[in-house]
Amino acid sequence: MKVDLEEVRRFKFISENTRDLIIRYSSDGTFRFVSPAAKSMLGYDPEDLVGTSIFDLIDRTEHPRAAEALNRIIMSKGSPGPVEVLIKRKDGSRVWLEGNLRPAHNVFGELIEWVDVLRDVSERKDAERALVRALAEADAAAEAKSQFLANMSHELRTPLTSIIGFSDLLARENTLSSESRDFVSKISRASRTLLNVVNDVLDLSKLENGALELDLTSFNVARIVDDAIALLAPQAESKGLVIRSSFEPPACADAPVWLYGDDMRINQVLLNLLSNAVKFTDNGAINVNVSVQPRASGRTLLMISVIDSGVGMSEVQLAKLFDRFSQADGSISRRYGGTGLGLAISRRLMELMGGSISVESEPGRGSCFTVKLELDVSDPVEEVAGEASVELDRSINILLAEDHPANRELVAAFLKDSGVKLSFATNGAEALAMVSRHDYDLVLMDIQMPVMDGVSATKAIRRLQGRGATLPIIALSANVLPGQIRQYEQDGFTGHVGKPINVGALFAAISSALHVTA
Repeated sequence: MKVDLEEVRRFKFISENTRDLIIRYSSDGTFRFVSPAAKSMLGYDPEDLVGTSIFDLIDRTEHPRAAEALNRIIMSKGSPGPVEVLIKRKDGSRVWLEGNLRPAHNVFGELIEWVDVLRDVSERKDAERALVRALAEADAAAEAKSQFLANMSHELRTPLTSIIGFSDLLARENTLSSESRDFVSKISRASRTLLNVVNDVLDLSKLENGALELDLTSFNVARIVDDAIALLAPQAESKGLVIRSSFEPPACADAPVWLYGDDMRINQVLLNLLSNAVKFTDNGAINVNVSVQPRASGRTLLMISVIDSGVGMSEVQLAKLFDRFSQADGSISRRYGGTGLGLAISRRLMELMGGSISVESEPGRGSCFTVKLELDVSDPVEEVAGEASVELDRSINILLAEDHPANRELVAAFLKDSGVKLSFATNGAEALAMVSRHDYDLVLMDIQMPVMDGVSATKAIRRLQGRGATLPIIALSANVLPGQIRQYEQDGFTGHVGKPINVGALFAAISSALHVTA
């Protein structure tokens, strides 16, 4: 066989002057040639390795994978790309090498040897392992944070349920003096402010983790704007402010446009903007301009601008306005209060819905916040004129499973005037035992309880023979996201009431589960 001496010299020069390890294998897999880099890379003299096999160097744990890779190379009659192998050095340490094994043929096309070029990739493998560990630790930290926030939500909402519920009940008493009524009003407002802070923190966490879901439904544009203004109007009036709205085209106010989207989240953003406008405006007016414009795509552009005549902001302040836990400057939180989460959440919500939020402002000349969102047009939905009062049958027998004494007392107070018979269980195991012995018309089931939680208890009740399969069970939970409520339905619950418990929502859920009509 003719030998190309120039090629031999070139190969010898390259092998002696490269830091890569070059190996030539016989067709039977033994080394025919090993380059000088073997000394620095593996600790072996090149001539000591001639006649040995690569499998003599590969770590035993890697033999199956290496054999599979070699088989792929042979079957493909070429190189399938880089192959990583864990090699034992002479001193017993390990090093990761990346090789490119290629066949060499004679002029007749017969395989005469294999040529492999290997380089040390230990640092890269260490970096990859470090990245995998970092990702795992980040995932674990995110999960721990989510679990912590879920537990904190429950722990905070439990006392808030009592504070808000009992203050609302107390506010209905006709025997209160004007001073006492004022105290109760202050307690109620403060507790709801704290609830808003809790909700903001949880919303931001779920947005960052991608766990917040949209609940799409048909909604009346004019209605959500009017409802938001009505909610903030008393606060504005107490400062001598007026909130005005305008629609473009003007007919939108009288012949409302119906769109399809998450009206609750849109309302949340609008309430945040209006609340800020009222907070940072001491005199003048607040205008809400609403524009509904058809697009060429067939969708509709909803644009809402909230314009105030308040303190305004500089360019430096605007630059960090939408950062979480940030406000225009440190004095803002001291003077006006707040967590600095509202606008960060509003921007995330708008981005989640495919929209945007922008701001224009000058110090001393007020601010203009504008949200833009493209939505599909929807058919009108029949609107309910208001909450109809529900008269519950006094013969109804209800079991309340709730571990917190104050919450048991609160629900009992809510249901006192209805005259229903109410029994109590302090955990899921007690509830299961009581349902198996007595006939209840409905169960109000707290989710987080000792001994047995509400979900486990509900699943166990559903497995009972007879009444257990159809018994209405309403979940009482601080988890109020659409996905969480759907999961409760899958777990066997008939309905859901969020915490803090609202008396209207409680009666509505009970009447719906029992098919009571107003």
